[in-house]
Amino acid sequence: MQRTIRIIKLIFLAIALLLCLAIPVVGFISTAVNWHGICYGFTDGQSPCSWWEFAQGEMFWASMIFIPFMFLLSVAWILMAIVQFIAARWGKPESKT
Repeated sequence: MQRTIRIIKLIFLAIALLLCLAIPVVGFISTAVNWHGICYGFTDGQSPCSWWEFAQGEMFWASMIFIPFMFLLSVAWILMAIVQFIAARWGKPESKT
């Protein structure tokens, strides 16, 4: 049981790290496909901008997509840690002192 929980926790951790890496990757790919030298601001409409400014905006919007998934993975990881802790305490024999 302990080994299974440990493996599942490692899988969740790996998926969370991949999601963190996905934010800049998706931002750069979207920038490479969609950048035409113009950024769309919140208040001032269209304005010329550099490739990096456009990439930062794309990474911001990509983070809005991936943050809920990272939150769910974090909650699942914490729950698995609690289950592992309870299983470790429950499985130990009582010490006779």
